[in-house]
Amino acid sequence: MTSLIKNKTLKSSVSLILILFFCFLCKSVCSYEILSDKEILDIKNEAFALYSTNNKKEALEVLDKIPQNRRDEDVFIVIGNIYDDMNQRGVAIENFNKAVNISKKPYKAYYNIGCILLKKKSYDLAEKNFKMSIKCNKDFPYAYYNLASCYIANEEYSKAKRQLIKALSLKADEKDFYINLAYCYKMLGDNKAAQKIVDSLNKVKSST
Repeated sequence: MTSLIKNKTLKSSVSLILILFFCFLCKSVCSYEILSDKEILDIKNEAFALYSTNNKKEALEVLDKIPQNRRDEDVFIVIGNIYDDMNQRGVAIENFNKAVNISKKPYKAYYNIGCILLKKKSYDLAEKNFKMSIKCNKDFPYAYYNLASCYIANEEYSKAKRQLIKALSLKADEKDFYINLAYCYKMLGDNKAAQKIVDSLNKVKSST
């Protein structure tokens, strides 16, 4: 008889633990579900404002309030950028890849992955990501510019020149595009074209 009472007590204790655990899970899930679209948007705006003012850790803490299944491409991009700035590039790439998986045209994610690989001097892999960025958005000038940087690193100056000319056709006021184009002309032996670009830059500089 005593053993039966003990067994019943044990079963009751196990049941109570399971019920409490279930309630905890429900509470966790419900805490995410009660976030409305407006609340998610407010969290994003707050975090993006913090990030734009260089308060990166605070921005990350705010973005952590958004559950994984409610994060959009922009959230993953900003989280990836923060981790990249913190030199945690593996985590950064992980977040950029999440952006790739949920976006129809993830040109920003591919571009950011390419930039990390470019910094790591993995030029061939960076090149592939910049090409994917261009495939997703043919009007994004910085993907052409950084693709050209890969070609310059590999001493493929003719290819780099074509990418820089394309970048300038999309954004004609970017000084760095001209500087790298002048360098390509110089390395290709066209000193006259290189000097013409340098002179035009100096003219603009003196007039400002």
